[in-house]
Formats: sequence, C-alpha cells, structure tokens
Amino acid sequence: MKNLLTYINSLIAAIITTLFILTASFLIMLFSSGEEGYRTTYFGSLFFNSTPTSEDTLEMQFGVANGIPIFITIAILFVLFIFILSLFKRKSAAS
Repeated sequence: MKNLLTYINSLIAAIITTLFILTASFLIMLFSSGEEGYRTTYFGSLFFNSTPTSEDTLEMQFGVANGIPIFITIAILFVLFIFILSLFKRKSAAS
C-alpha cells in the first residue's frame, strides 16, 4: 500500500511539473516574438497561430499539436520522482 501511495504521489508531481514546464515555455514563446503566424514550442508539442482577419481584428488559435513529448516528459519525471521518494524513504528508515 505504501508503494501505491508513492506511485500516485510521483504521478501527480510529474503531471504538475510538466504542466508548469508547458505553461512557462508557452508564455516565453508567446511573448518572445511579436510576429504573426504559426509558432510552436516544447519540441513542437504546443502551437500558437495568429492571423489577421481584417484591419482591426486578429484571429488566434492555440493548442496541443503533438502529445508525445508531453507524455515522455511525464514518464521521465515519474521515474525521477519515484527514485527521489524512495531515497527519502530509505534515509528516514535508516535514522
């Protein structure tokens, strides 16, 4: 049961960390260039497209273009957090 709790905590931490990374990379991409057009960030997983529809309006679209880098990031962070939590358990059990 303790291992299940470790896995759930690691998965939640990996998802939250990935969402933070995606948000930061999207905001950096969004504000780093004032160009119109199609832009991607985080290994092509997120996109932002801005096109002028008339003289005074601008159409914006954004979303997930490719989910594979996101899932790879979650998996890598999941393993990393399991490793870190297991180290903390061993250290607290030894003392």
